[in-house]
Amino acid sequence: MNTRMTNALIRQARSLGERAAAERKERWRALEHVTLSPSRISDITRAALVLNQHWK
Repeated sequence: MNTRMTNALIRQARSLGERAAAERKERWRALEHVTLSPSRISDITRAALVLNQHWK
């Protein structure tokens, strides 16, 4: 694998991670006031991110 291909793969993986972090930060305000257990909050967050991908 050459350097250009390696850099493209790293760039793609990094952009996905940064996009997910931005989505989570946008929606964090809504999760601050949730009084559920942490495991339920993570389930809800995961479901919201999956649904958000289908709507885009």
